[in-house]
Amino acid sequence: MESIWQLINEWEIQLLVLLSFIIQVFLFFTGSLRRCSTNGLLRGTMWIAYLGADVVAVYALGFLSRQEDAIMENGTLRRTHPLAFFWAPFLLIHLGGQDTITSFAIEDNNLWLRHLLNLVVEVTLALYVFWKSTIWRNVQLLVPGIFVFVAGIIKYGERTMALRYGNLYNSRSAGSSFFNEKTPQMGLDDGYYGFICFALLWASGIRMLFARRMTDDIDNQFERPARMNALFFFDEYATNTLDHSQLIKLLDVELGIIMYDDLYTKAPLLRKRSGIILRCISQVSAIVALVLFSITSKKQADRYGRADIVITYILFTGGFLLEVCAVIMMLVSPWTWAWLEAEGYRRLASISRFLLSSKVFGLPETRLLWSGTMGQYSLLSYIGFNEQVNLSQRVMSMIRKMAGALGIGEVKKLFWVSKLLDTKSEVVDDKITEFLVEEIRHFTHGGQRQWPHLGPFLKETVTLRTDFVTTISLLHLITEIHLSEVSASIAGDIGGDSAALANVCRKLSNYMFYLVVAHPASASLLLVAAGSPESAIEKVRENFLAVVSSSKDDTLHAASVEIRKLVELPLTERYEETLEELKNMWLRLVIYAAGKSRPEAHAAQLAKGGELITFVWLLMAHYKLGDCGSERIDLTQARGNDPDIPPRALRAFNL
Repeated sequence: MESIWQLINEWEIQLLVLLSFIIQVFLFFTGSLRRCSTNGLLRGTMWIAYLGADVVAVYALGFLSRQEDAIMENGTLRRTHPLAFFWAPFLLIHLGGQDTITSFAIEDNNLWLRHLLNLVVEVTLALYVFWKSTIWRNVQLLVPGIFVFVAGIIKYGERTMALRYGNLYNSRSAGSSFFNEKTPQMGLDDGYYGFICFALLWASGIRMLFARRMTDDIDNQFERPARMNALFFFDEYATNTLDHSQLIKLLDVELGIIMYDDLYTKAPLLRKRSGIILRCISQVSAIVALVLFSITSKKQADRYGRADIVITYILFTGGFLLEVCAVIMMLVSPWTWAWLEAEGYRRLASISRFLLSSKVFGLPETRLLWSGTMGQYSLLSYIGFNEQVNLSQRVMSMIRKMAGALGIGEVKKLFWVSKLLDTKSEVVDDKITEFLVEEIRHFTHGGQRQWPHLGPFLKETVTLRTDFVTTISLLHLITEIHLSEVSASIAGDIGGDSAALANVCRKLSNYMFYLVVAHPASASLLLVAAGSPESAIEKVRENFLAVVSSSKDDTLHAASVEIRKLVELPLTERYEETLEELKNMWLRLVIYAAGKSRPEAHAAQLAKGGELITFVWLLMAHYKLGDCGSERIDLTQARGNDPDIPPRALRAFNL
């Protein structure tokens, strides 16, 4: 065991440098995956790697600063790893991070000044390590070391600048410089590349929306022709030209290519000429250093250990290959194609468009720029009335029974366990996006819905409840019970359209409850709730169990019978009409919640795979709907009919 520790101590710096490089490779290839993934394991692994990358590199620099190289009388080095000091500038390159990920969370961008201070400190430390070594006595190794230092300082500086540009409230966004450039003359009716040009043209406007700027401010910010402003705030032309799938793809481009890249990658730097020039200097410096080192290592191979030379080549060639991959990724970026096209570089633009449209990278029209899923959580799972159809639900049932048997199991204490095990995801299908687009367009024309079946229940629930959490919880519970009764009543004879409608109702209901439980900051102004969301949901659970306890049977069917005695929700042979009203009710609740949500919460969610409510919010902003627009949406009329509170022009429910 002692010999093993001795071996580790002897090779510690080599292991640290290789570990630092491996982490950078991992971050490069996983950095772009998180935009279209909600996988918790991937996020957790990336979080550890993101934090560990800086820790390992800084520790390695500190380790080198404590080492001493001594020269014996015959001029040879006493230490066995003289090349270790040559790796200090490589650690600066690693601290500069990868193009695909500069910040793990939106809050990291606010710390760009701290990263600037770290840049000064770490560069000074690396220079100190380089100076105290014997490399400076060897001109043949000193020159390539200087070139690597140039590359490392530029790389680290890129990360600091990317964090600065990623700050939502930074008035000098890198995208704003492109805003004033000409873009290829293509319209919204020119397909996917028209969407790209439109999104690039309005990149600054989109960013301003996420920075909590009002749509009227954006309308007046830039000296654009009225026709172009009308296109951004979807006029009749855009409404009549684009169907729901095209609108969703346009929003996908705006969120995935504009906002995600702006906030979480180095893409903003590479949209500026200065950034491109610095990147070229960095790459040329690294290549020159590699050539010079290869010459030196051949001439002085006897002075350096073979393993150290191999590690140095790994750092050089590995870094070079990562940069080649970064260049390819830049070439397949819509930003690059549009810039080359606008600047008149036709041949390069053709190459970029060919790569962008290549099946190797996936057709751009079908390429996912977000997870494409919506979270699902049912109140029945929390209560314990859900069907145990998968492993996690069976595990939750066992935990609930064990907790009850041991006397430690009030259900509310197991709420967080239920959220972890019972939360799942469903694909956002075309039906849901189509219904949402239609309902938002219905709002723009001031349209109201009639509620012949749900009216009395909605009036009692929506109008009289004091907080949004309780309202959502009750509506969600009634929806679950009603859908189960519909399925039981028709005994499997439900038609295809009605089955799809029931599926949409369940998905939207579970999604809204998921937002209330898992992402209350994104759901709405939940701070008006009395206490935490958990306390409001707990009250609903207790009331439900009180109703169930009055029945001889504790099944969901018995609970629904008892609840029907308290709630007038008619189930007739015209169940399709009731399902249609339920669908419209949940669509309007999603739209209301999106209109009341905070833009910065949506920006933060982009790093976690994105949320459906973000698409709804951005589409509403294009139509000037919601709290960021000129047409705000209230849940219903002002409570209490207070004459001092004028009714809103648009209401989700006109009861």
